[in-house]
Amino acid sequence: MRRLTLKQREFATSYLKTKNGTASALKVYDVKNKKNAHAMAVQNMKNPIVINFIQKALQKAKYNPVKTINHLQDTEEKGYQNRATVKDALHASEMLLKLSGMVVEKTQSTNLNVNVDGMDMVELLELKKKYDRLLEKS
Repeated sequence: MRRLTLKQREFATSYLKTKNGTASALKVYDVKNKKNAHAMAVQNMKNPIVINFIQKALQKAKYNPVKTINHLQDTEEKGYQNRATVKDALHASEMLLKLSGMVVEKTQSTNLNVNVDGMDMVELLELKKKYDRLLEKS
């Protein structure tokens, strides 16, 4: 079985402290912008070895997700009673949904290279319509 690299271990340790993959990747990896750091974080959080390390650390710390969810629900309810902002309430609800596994963040990107040299205006407009329809479906 493969082991964590030093960078993966540092990333996972930082993630356990911050709960923020992008911030952890910025700290650990030689990336200069948030977009690249986010990509590194996503890559790490899909790696079974990194996930296993994080899960073991949480178990060792006696982390109880049910207790955390209950605490967040109580906090959300108290926030409503104490007139928390709508933004605060939405953020609490989003966290609850993510923790419960009901929301999975997914991103999708597609690169498309089309050589338009030599196409006339009618062909270009048809091509545009075709790809507009594809974008509407996604």
